[in-house]
Formats: sequence, C-alpha cells, structure tokens
Amino acid sequence: MYIVIVGAGGIGQRLAEIALKEKHNVIIIDKNQEKCEAVARKTDAIVINADATKEETLEESEIKKADVLVTTTGDDAVNLMVISLAKNKGVKTLISIVNNEESKPMFMEKGVKIVKNPDIVMAEHIYKSITHPSVEDYMNVGEHVEIFRVPLPENSKLSGKTIKSIGLPHKSLIVAIERDHKFIIPTEDVEVYAGDKLTVLAHKDQVDKVVKLLTGG
Repeated sequence: MYIVIVGAGGIGQRLAEIALKEKHNVIIIDKNQEKCEAVARKTDAIVINADATKEETLEESEIKKADVLVTTTGDDAVNLMVISLAKNKGVKTLISIVNNEESKPMFMEKGVKIVKNPDIVMAEHIYKSITHPSVEDYMNVGEHVEIFRVPLPENSKLSGKTIKSIGLPHKSLIVAIERDHKFIIPTEDVEVYAGDKLTVLAHKDQVDKVVKLLTGG
C-alpha cells in the first residue's frame, strides 16, 4: 500500500513506523525542516520538506499513486485543504485528525474518515479514570455509546450469578469476559465470578449505573 502522511509530528512519525514495519510504502510531508530531519533519521520513509497545501508538493509525492492520504497536523484548515487537493487528484481513502468539533461537518462532506484529536482522547481517558477509578479501559462508540472493561471485585455479591440475573440496566450489555487468560463471548446464561474482567457496551446515560452495579460502589 502507498501511504502519504501529512505532518511529521509524533502521530505522523509513529504511524509511519507502524506502516513501514508492515512493509507499506510511506511518504511523509512537513514544512518544518527540523521535524523532517528527525523523521528521516529514525525511519526509512521518504520525507518531503515542503508545504502540503501546495499542489506541486502533492505532485512531488506522486499523490495520484496513493492508496491513502492521512493528515495529522494540529490545524484543521491545513488538513482540510490538503484533503481537498488529494480528493481532486483521485485519492479514494482520506483520513484526518480533526482538532475542533465544529470542523467535523466540513470533513464529513468530503467523505473523510475522522479521527479525534489525541489530546482530547487522552483528556477523556483521564477524566474517566477520575470519575470511575475501577474502569480499566474505555472508548467511545459513536456519540451515544461507550465500551469499557471493569474487573469484578473479589468480594462481589454478583459472583456466581448469571448475566441474566444480574439485572443490567436497559441499553447495556456484557459482550466479553476475560477469565484465567481465557476470552469468553457470553450468553445471558453464563455465570460471572469474582476476578472476571467484564467488557461492557452501554449507552452513555447508563454507564454510571452499570459501573456501580458491577463494582458494588
């Protein structure tokens, strides 16, 4: 796969490293010379030190051959401009970090796969750790649903009960159980036990109730 990455910051560099490890062809574009030199030292990617919002820069990257273009800069205007140029050149798969919520509609109009700014994602993770310290991991699934993993406490009153008898709130579902290094896709008749790690899918307005039920908090 031929991948063009715009932005030689931490995200762009790490993405390039992963893609190169998987044997893809990678080109990175950034107008910051220092960042370009750093990436060139650390990876085998082809690095272009130029302004990606200029058509000639994309032509230099042979953008018409690209399978995917990814924009990773912190400036939505720059990302959108590059996406527009790439789309006009026929690149079918367009992916971009979107830094501001109000910018999303403009990217969506162009058929871009949107990735939330990692700083926002990290802040959300930290906030979840503050409000639900027992939750080990979580992610948003669209705007209204979350998926998260929570361990069943050793003294849990739910230990030995079936999922059906737990009485999960409406719009919530246990979708996986990790037990003794085994991964179980449960039915409602499967029993849960203390120490199990439960992966739960729940509507956002039910998360607090689900966590409280499962942790006894």
